[in-house]
Amino acid sequence: VDIVGSGVQPAAQGKILADQALKAQTDNALVARLNFVAINGEVAPLDNIHCRKAVEYAADRTGYQRAYGGATGGDIATNLMPPVISGAQQFDLYPSPGNTGDLAKAKDELTQCGQPNGFNTSISYRPERPKEKATAEALQQSLQRAGINLEIKPYPQGDYFKLYAGKPDFAKANNLGLMVHSWGADWPDGYGFLAQIVDSRAIRATGGNSNLSVRDPEVDAMLDKAVSTLDTPAREQMWVDVDKKVMDDAFILPGIWVKGLFFRPPNLTNV
Repeated sequence: VDIVGSGVQPAAQGKILADQALKAQTDNALVARLNFVAINGEVAPLDNIHCRKAVEYAADRTGYQRAYGGATGGDIATNLMPPVISGAQQFDLYPSPGNTGDLAKAKDELTQCGQPNGFNTSISYRPERPKEKATAEALQQSLQRAGINLEIKPYPQGDYFKLYAGKPDFAKANNLGLMVHSWGADWPDGYGFLAQIVDSRAIRATGGNSNLSVRDPEVDAMLDKAVSTLDTPAREQMWVDVDKKVMDDAFILPGIWVKGLFFRPPNLTNV
């Protein structure tokens, strides 16, 4: 047994899914990872919450899922914490029919933020990850329906967080309103998943950040309170409350809760 959290890679996945006998020896399991897009409130007009909420409503989540191979790649995410995180709850503050986007709500939010005809911004991704490119292209198409026009900007994977998306002054100067991102829990509880992507105190001006967009002192205070709460059910509810606050702030557009396709030989039983 070789346990790798991401499952088999694309070439093997294609071979396995095309063969019913091989497919029968697989499990398509959720892992503690979210693929998402950071919505940068440091870049105008996304410094206005209604413009950020317009992005949430306009996004076609089914297109995001297709970018990662459809249902095999993951479940459509409507909030941050993956269901496998202890105490996680699923909720949806930006519902739409069929998860394809609510353009009427998006345009209403655009009007409220003073951009009734939409606006232009940029989206970054890592070119070494073809699925991130597909994500950026899918969002470019779906947001354009509401008048939000995206310029796609690739930056090298090795320095993506150190010099580009993860460096606040570079992101602001280059109009990176949206930044494709992916995050897995260091360990499967609320703190292990949330701390490095939602605590504004983790953002360093020098770069190398995992939190690309969440700047809310109220979220920071909620994290501190949860960390000092010893009662497990109460603490787990606090992580859910943090999740809801970040989603209400519209600093993150969830994409998919990642699934891995795990292949097992026929002599491995009772798995």
